[in-house]
Amino acid sequence: MKYTRSALFLLGFGLVSLVAMPAMAEEISIVKEDHSVETVTARELKRMLLGKSKRWKNGDKVVLSSLKAGKTHDRFIRKYAGKTPKQFTNYWRKMVFSGKGTMPKAFANEEALASFVSGRDGALGYVDNDISYSGTKQLMIQ
Repeated sequence: MKYTRSALFLLGFGLVSLVAMPAMAEEISIVKEDHSVETVTARELKRMLLGKSKRWKNGDKVVLSSLKAGKTHDRFIRKYAGKTPKQFTNYWRKMVFSGKGTMPKAFANEEALASFVSGRDGALGYVDNDISYSGTKQLMIQ
């Protein structure tokens, strides 16, 4: 009887926890609304984020933009660049110092980043998927 009550308590607590959990936010890549590329592979995205791929499939130059900090930045960089935010910043500092690239344009908030992406051909950025921004569209990742 003692074990039955404990098991029922744990089962009930687990169900309440699942119901009470908010939906997990997910980050998405965005490009200008009229950009011709619709999808990229996770590998292609990583190569773009690390400056190893400098052109889109359609020939446009990749213009990388990022957030300066925050949960969206942290999750996206870890998931798609395979680095911590600090490693990502240090990686780009080395690229700049060695003459192999320029730092991604960094923005304090998603609205400013999306505004930049919507006005720049070839721009690549990321935002939380809960909000849509005028002039941008989601870049699907396979």
